[in-house]
Amino acid sequence: MSVARRPSDETLAAFATGRLDEGLALVVATHLERDASSRLRMRSFQSVQGALLDGAEPVAMSTGSSDVLAREGDATVIVEPGHSPETGLPRVLQPYTLGPWRPIGIGVAMRRVDVPGAEARVFMLRAGPGVVLPHHKHSGLEWTTILSGAYEHQYGRYAAGDFDEADSEHEHTPRVDPVEGCTCIAAVTGDVLFQGWLGRLLQPLVRL
Repeated sequence: MSVARRPSDETLAAFATGRLDEGLALVVATHLERDASSRLRMRSFQSVQGALLDGAEPVAMSTGSSDVLAREGDATVIVEPGHSPETGLPRVLQPYTLGPWRPIGIGVAMRRVDVPGAEARVFMLRAGPGVVLPHHKHSGLEWTTILSGAYEHQYGRYAAGDFDEADSEHEHTPRVDPVEGCTCIAAVTGDVLFQGWLGRLLQPLVRL
């Protein structure tokens, strides 16, 4: 992975200091399980924060990253590779309720990830080889960690373990790897705005 396929410094710093919404934090934590370089960067932010706190008045962490940590009981669970009892899933998902896979289009299925109290909506998406998803943009954030396979769009190719960080400035048309397909976990704030005639037809049917 290149640096461009990892969370920004701002995102990792927000995660390390407990300032992320829990839904967004869960997608970052999923990436951290799979990428040693990002874990190292995150720990450096935690070290800096710890040094600053030594001379500061105690302030409670906001809900978000801290909730992800609390659900695991031990932060090291998040930053070490592993799998949940459901084969192939990141261990960080173990405390969360996962809905069933439901088709949302030809070759595409989605399952909800229940993150109580989160602003972001979290879901897993599975697309078959060669699927082209509708061109779309966002009114908020869309953060994605690739679990298996790969996809590419206007901003590059993203493979297993990569982190794709998009916001309202991004428009893209994801094209799934023609051999491997793709499974990912994503957190979305605001609305997903499908573009073009096909997107407008799908908009009422797909509630991300």
